[in-house]
Amino acid sequence: MGRVAVAGIVAAALALAAASTGGAASAPPSPWDGANPFACELQDAGMGATVKHPDADPFCIEFDKRHQNVTQLGVVEFLSKEPARVAAAVDKCFYFQSDHWRGSIVQDDGSTKTYEWDGHYFFDKAKGDGGAWVTNFNVNGRTGDPTALPGFPPAYAPYFGPGTGGVITHDEIPADPACVAKAAEHSPYAAPAPDDQAPSCRDPRGGVSPHGLGGVALGTPESRVWAKLGRPARVERGFLRYCLPGGRKLLIGVPGDRSGTGGSPGSRPATFLLTTHPALTFRGIGRGDSRAAVRRAFPRARVWFVLGRTQVLRLRPTVVAGVRDGRVRLLAVFDTARVPGAAAVRAWLRRSA
Repeated sequence: MGRVAVAGIVAAALALAAASTGGAASAPPSPWDGANPFACELQDAGMGATVKHPDADPFCIEFDKRHQNVTQLGVVEFLSKEPARVAAAVDKCFYFQSDHWRGSIVQDDGSTKTYEWDGHYFFDKAKGDGGAWVTNFNVNGRTGDPTALPGFPPAYAPYFGPGTGGVITHDEIPADPACVAKAAEHSPYAAPAPDDQAPSCRDPRGGVSPHGLGGVALGTPESRVWAKLGRPARVERGFLRYCLPGGRKLLIGVPGDRSGTGGSPGSRPATFLLTTHPALTFRGIGRGDSRAAVRRAFPRARVWFVLGRTQVLRLRPTVVAGVRDGRVRLLAVFDTARVPGAAAVRAWLRRSA
């Protein structure tokens, strides 16, 4: 994986140690879902280190660190900018950072990717708190466990697992009296979301087409899905999971293995869409319809592959139906460029279970 990646995940996923008092622990850590605790503008620094409002406090910033390649010396450029990024944060009372990491040998060759994750980090010098949250953590394209990395603090391990996790430490960041006074004068904290914004089951909208499902088109960025459908009931293994009446579901799959609704939605595109609701139909076919009805509507449809007890029929190049015990159980629409072939579709269906 390389020394850069190991040093990066330990430093970035646990960006608490830099401000450590070095004293004995007095308060145990607690879990964190990555949500920004501050009321602030998230300023986009891109691949650089400067933003329009460097004196803001709370200071909230986002970095693109996905160009850590070897052949174009991108990793060298990345390391050269880290001191300036750190310097912009150290004198703040309230700091939140979102960043996106990726290392590779050749920048535009996905097969040479070595490591990748998305992270959120914060410190609060009024409360003496600091936190780190990572998701989509993978090594050589496979979901990894941050706790397996050398130097990962054992006290934080219970709050992390394969691909994701987050922790708040309550005794590693020294409280600053000036920051306590600043918070008392004007609260830096984000207001809690009203109860009426909590996720709930929603009525199905739209239908199924070769290009979309449930009102969501293939390629729609995750952030636009959240804006259109609201916060998902949960996020698991890259699927935004929405509840539909009757215990049915609408799943929006985006690349990566992200789990947990904490933090903010990213820009990854909707790649695999799936529903088990009978109202969402493709050419009149939906959950509960018989195999004979499918045959009448799609006379050329054949079994593409079998997954457990489910026969997967390819109705159109981008549309499949899952049939079990003679009845349709699900419909799915996928991006053939990002999900090429039966093996890839099978993998997405397994993740959706």
